[in-house]
Amino acid sequence: GSSGGQVVIMILRSRQQSNLPVYRQLCSRYLISILAVAFLAVLSLPDANAAAQSSSMGAATSCTVTKLSPVLYTAIDGHTETLTPWEGPKVAVLVEPGGTRTAAVMTKMACALNRAYTYYQTTVGRSPAPAKTLNGRDTVAEVTTTCGAGCTYIGATGTELLTSTFDNLYNEIACCNLYDQTPFYEFGRSFWFWSNQLQLPSPCTDPVVTGFAVWMRFRSMSAAGVAGAPFPGPGGTPFNTFKAQVQGLEGIYDSNASDTFAGTLCADQSPGMYSGTDFWASIMMKLASLYGGQQFTRRFWQHLSSLPAATSVPSAITNWLNEADYASCVNLSSVFYKRW
Repeated sequence: GSSGGQVVIMILRSRQQSNLPVYRQLCSRYLISILAVAFLAVLSLPDANAAAQSSSMGAATSCTVTKLSPVLYTAIDGHTETLTPWEGPKVAVLVEPGGTRTAAVMTKMACALNRAYTYYQTTVGRSPAPAKTLNGRDTVAEVTTTCGAGCTYIGATGTELLTSTFDNLYNEIACCNLYDQTPFYEFGRSFWFWSNQLQLPSPCTDPVVTGFAVWMRFRSMSAAGVAGAPFPGPGGTPFNTFKAQVQGLEGIYDSNASDTFAGTLCADQSPGMYSGTDFWASIMMKLASLYGGQQFTRRFWQHLSSLPAATSVPSAITNWLNEADYASCVNLSSVFYKRW
């Protein structure tokens, strides 16, 4: 779009020679790989699509799901339930007795969640600490009560979905081969490890910790090869429309000179729909779209732990900028401090 072109022009004009040596060795290889992928895609787009489809089919067929005997499960809020596990390679889905749960639908669900979990693992380069597990696997449990529609430990395994949320997830798969976004978002809680580096401290109301889950929900669903169900539930906004609404928030902010950091991100507010968490995710979606997609995303999260702890709002923003510079191989300071 036109705003994307303007951002690229500003970034190129602001690039400073003194910043290049810091990233020269890593970035030269990174940019060469981006150009190579783009060149091959132009020359043989059908082959690239076929390879992507083959990879997705391979991931799906390599997933084996086994129904196990019921287990006694202790929920996050302390109550206990007897649940039936459907165990995949990395994630086990635990369901309440009594409901209709066919092997076909449960296999599709568990395999999709396993693919999303693997995407998170490979993208951030680490795994959550074990909090709730079954046979060494992360658990997604259907429960009668928890801390919301979904609930997950931060930086650790263990996701819970209310019965009504799980029913919607199951029914959308059974009916229409669509997937409710909740468990994919909740994995973004388990895989969050960088509060020290990126979380905006007081006086701001932080949008970043939840913004990670908002952004990575979309990426993990794409990586898992699933289509999203209406948001936030039946009769809601079509998922692709919802995603486009979130993605468009950066453009709304960019076009309105009266919007400020203090009035949006620092206050956990959006310049348009939804909240500051969605706005933060929109900014990251914009950067990824301009600077390598998955390579930008992987470089950003896998390098972030090497940065110092942020002790103030300015130092947290500095960490965000430095990591965006590192992941993109571009000096983005004028975009962060002047344009945004």
